[in-house]
Amino acid sequence: MGVVLYILAGWVLTVAACYALGALLLARLEQLWAREEAVALRFVVGAGLYSTLVFLLGIAHLYYRAVFIVVPLGLVALAWRTGAWRLPAERLPALPVFWKRVLWLGAPAFVLYLSNALAPEASPDGASYHLGLVAKYYRERAMVPVTTNIYAALSQGMEMLFLSAYAVGRHSAAAMVHFTYLLALPWLVICYGRRYGMPGVGVTAAGLLFLSPVVGIDGISAYNDIAAACVWLSLFLILRRMEEVPEARGLLVLTGVLGGCAYGLKYTLFPALALAGVWVIWIHRRACLRPLVTVGCAAVPFIAPWVVRNTLWWQNPLAPFFNNWFPNPYVQYWFELDYRSHMAMYSLTSWKQIPMEVTVHGAALNGLLGPVFLLAPLGLLALRFPEGRRVWLAAAFALATYPSNVGTRFLIPALPFLALAMGMAVSAWRWAPVGLLAAHAVLSWPNVIPAYASQWAWRLEKVTWKVALRLRSEDNFIFSHMPSYALTRKLEELVPAGRRILGFGQLPEAYTNREFMVAFQSAEGNGLRDIFLTPLVRERQATRQVRLSVPSARHKAIRVVQNRDESGGQWSITEMRVFSGAKEILRSPLWQLRAKPTLHEVQKAFDGSYLTRWITDQGRYNGMYVEIDFGQFETVDQVVLQLTPDQPWDSYHVEVPGPNGTWARLKTELKLVEVTTPLGLRRAAIEELLQRNVQYLVISESDFGAADVTLNRGVWGVEELANVADVKLYRLLPREEFEARKKDGK
Repeated sequence: MGVVLYILAGWVLTVAACYALGALLLARLEQLWAREEAVALRFVVGAGLYSTLVFLLGIAHLYYRAVFIVVPLGLVALAWRTGAWRLPAERLPALPVFWKRVLWLGAPAFVLYLSNALAPEASPDGASYHLGLVAKYYRERAMVPVTTNIYAALSQGMEMLFLSAYAVGRHSAAAMVHFTYLLALPWLVICYGRRYGMPGVGVTAAGLLFLSPVVGIDGISAYNDIAAACVWLSLFLILRRMEEVPEARGLLVLTGVLGGCAYGLKYTLFPALALAGVWVIWIHRRACLRPLVTVGCAAVPFIAPWVVRNTLWWQNPLAPFFNNWFPNPYVQYWFELDYRSHMAMYSLTSWKQIPMEVTVHGAALNGLLGPVFLLAPLGLLALRFPEGRRVWLAAAFALATYPSNVGTRFLIPALPFLALAMGMAVSAWRWAPVGLLAAHAVLSWPNVIPAYASQWAWRLEKVTWKVALRLRSEDNFIFSHMPSYALTRKLEELVPAGRRILGFGQLPEAYTNREFMVAFQSAEGNGLRDIFLTPLVRERQATRQVRLSVPSARHKAIRVVQNRDESGGQWSITEMRVFSGAKEILRSPLWQLRAKPTLHEVQKAFDGSYLTRWITDQGRYNGMYVEIDFGQFETVDQVVLQLTPDQPWDSYHVEVPGPNGTWARLKTELKLVEVTTPLGLRRAAIEELLQRNVQYLVISESDFGAADVTLNRGVWGVEELANVADVKLYRLLPREEFEARKKDGK
C-alpha cells in the first residue's frame, strides 16, 4: 500500500499545481465562467502553464523529487492566499433529474477505468517512449537532448506533467494525470450542454465519449490524446463564450494560451490556433488585427520553448518533420517520407476500410471507438441548428491532421464534437439517446468486445483491485501485458551502467535506466542497422566498382557529379577513391570534403569501410555531387566509386575547378567492374558497432538476421546473455576477447 500512497501523492500534487496556476490566471481575467466550468477550465488551462514551468525547471537542471513537492505546494498556497482558489458564485442551469440518472450508465466504466489507471503502466507507447523519455530526463535531473529518438523531438507538454508526477509516484502517477483529463472531458461536454440549453445533448455526448473503448484505454495510459481532446473542447468553449462577450479581452488571452499549449502538447493540434484565428476574425471582423495580435502574443510563450529547443538541439525547429527544409544529421528525410507513408495507411489497402476498422475491428488501426459510432453520419442532421454548425466547424479543424495518421486514437481530439453532433441529431426523441448509450455501454464492456472485434484490438481488460493496490506482483502484471518487460529487468542485471544497447524494436524503456537505442528512431540508429544488415543482404554490399578515367592533370580539387533524375531512388557511395596511375592518393588532413546534398554524411564515403555508405537522403537529381578539396595540387587520372547493386553505373562525370570560381567538366570514360565483397563482413560489422559505442544487441526472433546471429555467433563475435520471450540479449565481444576465443576454439 505504500506504493499506492506515493502514486496518489504524485498525482494529487501535479493536478493541484495545474489547478492552482489555472485559478491564478483566471482570477486575473474577467469572471465569465460558472462554477462548474471553472473547475475543469482551471485544470486544463493551468496544466499548460505548469507544463511550461516544468520545462523551464528542466533547463535549469532542477528535476528533483523535492522540487516537485515544494513547487506544487507553493502554488497551492499562493492561490489560496490570493483568493484565487475560491470558485465563482454563478451556477449553470441544473441538470434535470432524468439526465442525472442516465449518467449512472457510466458508473461501471468509471470503476473499471480507475482500477486500470492505478494499475502498473503497461501501455505500448506509454511504457516505451512517453515515460521512457521522462525517466531519462529525471535521471539526468534536466531536460537533455536525446537525438537517438525522434519522439524526443516532438513537443512534450504532456511529458512535462508526467515528469512532475513521476518524480513522486513513478509510472502509475503519470498515468493518473492523464486519467484526470479523462474525467474532465465529459464534464466539459456536459457543461457545454447545460450552458446552451441542451442538457440531454451534453449527457448523451459525454456518455458516447466516456464509454468509447479507445477513449477508455487511452485515458488510463500515459498517452496524450485525451488531453488533446480536452484542450480542443476548452478552446471551443472559450471561443463560443467570446461570441457572447466579444469585448472581454481575457477571453482573447485564454484563447492564445490554450492555442499555444495545444502546440506544446501535440504537433497535430496546430489547427486549434487556425480555428481560433478564424473565429476571432469572424467575431471582430471590423477590427480584428488587435485581437489577433493579443491571441498571438499569448500563444508565443508556449510555442517558443519547443521551437527554440529543436533549433538548438536538432538543427530543425519543426523536428522530427520537414527535414527537407532543415537538413540535419539526426533524422533522415527519406525515413520521414516512409514514416509519413506508413502512418497515412498503416496496413490498410484503402481508406474505405477505415470506418469499420475504427468502430468494429480495431486491430489494424490500434483501437476502436465502438460500433455505435457507425451512426456518426446521423450527426450531419445537427447542421440544421446553429450549435450544430459550430460543432461541425470545430470537428473539421480537429480532423484536419487526421490523414497524416489514421490510427483510431488520432480521432479522439475530434470525438467530442462528433459526439455532440450525434447527440443533437437524436435529441428530438427522449429515449433514443438512452437506448443508444445503453447499447454503447454494453458493446464497450471488456467481456463483450471480443464477440465482434479483433483479438488484437487495443482495449481495456478487467484489472482486479489487488493488482491496482499492489497486493499482487507488479512485475507479473507488466510481464503478462508486455513479455519483453522481463528483458528490461535483465538489462539492469547484465549490462553495466553507461553501456549502449542497440535494438530493432521497442522495449518498455520506462522500466530500465540503461541506454537503449531503437534503430528506426534516428539517423544514427538507421546507420547502425545498415551496418548490421550489410553482411546479410547482398543488395547492401558494394559489389559494383565504377572507374571514372579522366585526362591526367594536376588539380586542387575534384568533383564527381551524378547526372540522373530519379525521384524514386537515392544516390549512395560506399567508398570513393582517387588515383594517380596505379597509385592511390591517400586521404590527408588537408582534405576538405563537400557534398550536395547531405553534407553531414559524406565522411562515410571516405572511411575505408565496406559497411558504411554516404546516402543523399533525397531522390536522385542531376547535379548531385561529392567533392574533394585536396588542399594542394595533386595529379589525378582516375576516380573509383564502390557502389551497391541498386546504383546506376553510367550516369556520372568528373568536374574540376575552372576560371572565376566555375567548375569545368572533364572528358570522362566510365567502366563497370563487378567485384566480390571482402570476407569477414559479419565480424567487421561488430567491430563497426563497437567503434560507434554500441556494446550490446537486442534481437527478437522476428527480426531479420536473428537466425543467422544464432547460428553464427562465433563468426559474428557475440555472446548470448539472455533469452526472454523470444528476445535475445547479446554482448559484442571486443577484438582482443574475440581473437582469444577464436584461438581457443570457442
